[in-house]
Amino acid sequence: MPLTFQLLGENVRGQKILDLGCGDGGYTRELARRGATVIGLDGSERLVEVARQRAMANGLDIRFVRANASHLEEISSGAFDLVLATMSLMDVEDYEGAIAEAHRVLRHGGGLFMSISHPCFTLARWTRNDASGATFFAVDRYFDRISWEDRITSKFARPVIRRHRPLEDYMGAPLKMGFVLRDFREPSASDQDVKKSTRFWKLKRIPYFLFMRWTKP
Repeated sequence: MPLTFQLLGENVRGQKILDLGCGDGGYTRELARRGATVIGLDGSERLVEVARQRAMANGLDIRFVRANASHLEEISSGAFDLVLATMSLMDVEDYEGAIAEAHRVLRHGGGLFMSISHPCFTLARWTRNDASGATFFAVDRYFDRISWEDRITSKFARPVIRRHRPLEDYMGAPLKMGFVLRDFREPSASDQDVKKSTRFWKLKRIPYFLFMRWTKP
């Protein structure tokens, strides 16, 4: 979240923003606190319910909508200054459709900011070389376009569907719609990050995430 707001710019006051794939509404609430007019949208009825509850508990009047990212019938064309999609578009079934809808609901000059799992390393795993003892990241089946069920943590009641596409798919759909790429980041971890959590050491070796900002001309 700190990096997302750093790239967005701290001042979102007065902007109309669609939080696409809002989940429990963490970004939606923070955007509202900073003065933006926000709609949170997610395909999960349960997550939309949780997001509403947490917004109310924080005294925030936010509209939440349950809809598929590729079918935003409830959202008017040209209604938003920004579409924010944090860690959601890599798992939608119809990525091209979701990008087309994001383009439709943005005003001219509006922006799409998206973060995804880095597709170059989705189908990969940490491996130890028995001879040297060194660890490395083994990548395979990169060109496959596949989906699978994954129980991300043992606390999940049910598995979720995860998907993999090559990078050209993620770049091709916005370019086809006429979006202009304005920023492209593969965030790494700083030494301070690693001090906060040992989990961050992996981000000093490979990029787990990809951040992109696009503009609708």
